[in-house]
Amino acid sequence: MHENEPAVTGVFPDMLWFEDFTVGQVFKYGDWEMRREEMIAFAKLYDPEPFHLDEAAAVAQGWGGLIASGPQVAAIWRRLSKEAFPNANTVISPGWDNIRWLKPVFAGDRLSARTEIAEMRELGSRPGEGMIKLQNEMRRQGDEVVSTLNSTWFVRRNPT
Repeated sequence: MHENEPAVTGVFPDMLWFEDFTVGQVFKYGDWEMRREEMIAFAKLYDPEPFHLDEAAAVAQGWGGLIASGPQVAAIWRRLSKEAFPNANTVISPGWDNIRWLKPVFAGDRLSARTEIAEMRELGSRPGEGMIKLQNEMRRQGDEVVSTLNSTWFVRRNPT
């Protein structure tokens, strides 16, 4: 992704249809505070590694403190993206690719997202829908990238 392109920031209630998006658009959105208790609760259910559950174990393993589970960070991106595009006529996501956790996420970090529209095409197999491929980054305060993932949306086309 490019660092110097203009970005639209905030919440995007007017992004409804496939035609409202264009390749190269960049969106910045979200503000999520990582809370220790939520990090531990998520890890207990889904990723019970010692460095996600216990501060002392994380420090002993060289992490500098309790770190969030990568799947939790990805799930937070999903939540932020739904909040940022509350009215988008998405149908389904056929998947995520190239998920990378680049830096540890600690309690107290504030996460936000950056999304670039990478590719778009009409879907012949699903009339009335288009496919949008997104390149996403999760960033912490100071704009430091902590994780990346590519996602795909099927979005309804404007019937008018």
